[in-house]
Amino acid sequence: MNNVSRLLAVAKKGWGLTVLAAALLPVHAAALDIDAAADAAESMMKLRCSLDPSQDVVAWWKGTLFQQETGKAPVPLMGFEGYNICRSEKQADGTWRMLSRELTFYRDLKTGQILETWDNPISGKRNTVVDVANDPVNQAFNPPGRPPMALPWVKAGDRLMLTLNIPLSYPNPLQPDAFPLESSGPVYAGSEHFMFFASRRDMENPALKSVPLDYSWTRTGPWLPWMELGQRPGGLLYVAQGAKLGSLDDLPQDIRERVRTRYPQYAKAPAAWAQPNVTSWTYYRDLKSRPAARD
Repeated sequence: MNNVSRLLAVAKKGWGLTVLAAALLPVHAAALDIDAAADAAESMMKLRCSLDPSQDVVAWWKGTLFQQETGKAPVPLMGFEGYNICRSEKQADGTWRMLSRELTFYRDLKTGQILETWDNPISGKRNTVVDVANDPVNQAFNPPGRPPMALPWVKAGDRLMLTLNIPLSYPNPLQPDAFPLESSGPVYAGSEHFMFFASRRDMENPALKSVPLDYSWTRTGPWLPWMELGQRPGGLLYVAQGAKLGSLDDLPQDIRERVRTRYPQYAKAPAAWAQPNVTSWTYYRDLKSRPAARD
């Protein structure tokens, strides 16, 4: 496939004429060296988000949530679908910041409908489903005082593949004494595993600020707080695939409607850097701490 045909194919996948036009511009900047440690943070921003601080990038995912217990085969419980919307900024010291927020909705496996309540087959109770609504979800790449990040690329012709494994262990925001039904114990333990797939030619093309991306995501973790399973042995396995989209318009209609009516701030990436990040566990803790939740 020649370059023009390949770029037209990219445009048809939802990247639109903006990316196509950018890719056809004369090259004035040096090509990104994906193997250089000095370019690793910039490579990650181009892969995951965009080098243009004015561009919002939507990364969508869809997957299945499994019940996982020792000595038993995993059991599918529900589907899930959502997205992250991000933009990036390069700081004067060379640090790259990715500013983002994300939503996920749980779906009935049979009907595909977004769940408001869930008949829990483990406890036999009906639970109120809590959407994932994390804001912010920010990351800093190569901040001062930390070793430069390394990207363990796997290369196959033009294809670039990258796996990131993230073990997690920290004090549980939902401690058992305060949240006996929702807490899995004093420590949150789990892991996240990302596999990214992109074109090397796109990554090394200085005319492109963001590249088409496909990826997979797997997560292991405890029961979700709203499942009210406490410290029951076992936990959850998330398996999903996803891709960068052209815009929010490429999301399913029911998700777009929920953004419009319930989560309007999630139509744009954050305007300013903030910390700490929000997780499903801190979101649930804060939700339950509101006066209306206690009444």
